[in-house]
Amino acid sequence: MKAIDHIGESKYTAKQAQGWKPGRPVKGIHSFETLNTVFDRAITYTNWLAVEYPEVRLYEHVDHEMTAEFLSEKAEACQANTVQTLVSTLRKLQEGLYAMNWIKSDIVPADWQTDGDDHQPRGPYAPDEAAAIWKQVDGRDPELGQALRFILSSGARIDEVLHLRADKVFVDEKRVELLDEGGKTRNIRVLDSKGLSELDLSRPFVYLPGHGARQWKDRLERYVRQACDELDIQRRGVHGFRATAACEFVDIKRTLGYTEVEARRELAIWLGHNPHRTEVTYAYVPHARALSDLRELSEKIGQA
Repeated sequence: MKAIDHIGESKYTAKQAQGWKPGRPVKGIHSFETLNTVFDRAITYTNWLAVEYPEVRLYEHVDHEMTAEFLSEKAEACQANTVQTLVSTLRKLQEGLYAMNWIKSDIVPADWQTDGDDHQPRGPYAPDEAAAIWKQVDGRDPELGQALRFILSSGARIDEVLHLRADKVFVDEKRVELLDEGGKTRNIRVLDSKGLSELDLSRPFVYLPGHGARQWKDRLERYVRQACDELDIQRRGVHGFRATAACEFVDIKRTLGYTEVEARRELAIWLGHNPHRTEVTYAYVPHARALSDLRELSEKIGQA
């Protein structure tokens, strides 16, 4: 926090120097109260990362999807204003990390919004929403459309999709091996094996370009945002497709006779979380959600 510590300096002067406009944050920390709040929330987030992503030791390996999971978990249990304060303090943490040159890209979702008095997490897209967004993106860029379809089938994070290796796709077994940024791997069974047979396995990585990996991710996220706006669907980011897949996974397990607790434990493993902390699954599959209608998703995409 020392990198952005401006305690004792005039915040008014800082606003003038930065060309501040209403609705925008003022760079730097100008009070002990803000400093203490940011420090406390940073410790809370760091401890959460240590539990959920023990292999991640550096902030440069943290991405905004991890933070979205953390915020979604908090949004399930906290008031909207509490979550908004948390978002603001994490952005201050991000500002300090940039100042120290410890990160190269944002760790806090740029489009994160709390839902007023609703207090619901960003959560999943409804089946018809996910199908409509996928169709829009697929029409603009078939490779990105295929990537979204893979997320809907595997629940993979965007970075895990980007680094998917061709030799880790086992079509006959309906399984894939995913690698997260912390170096942790997990071998999972996909929900829909049809998509695996459509992947181009002729090169080392299915999606990773020779250069411009950051641009590939940005383009996917941008196309999803644009599709949401055009279709008048609430933005939930690419992460929303991971949550939609999570809902279908739980629905399948429940149909097979698993209890909700058992299904959520299996979901935590499938998503790459600690199986003993099933509370994180509520960021993907909210309380009292009707899951049976999510079966429509695979049918809609399969017919498109």
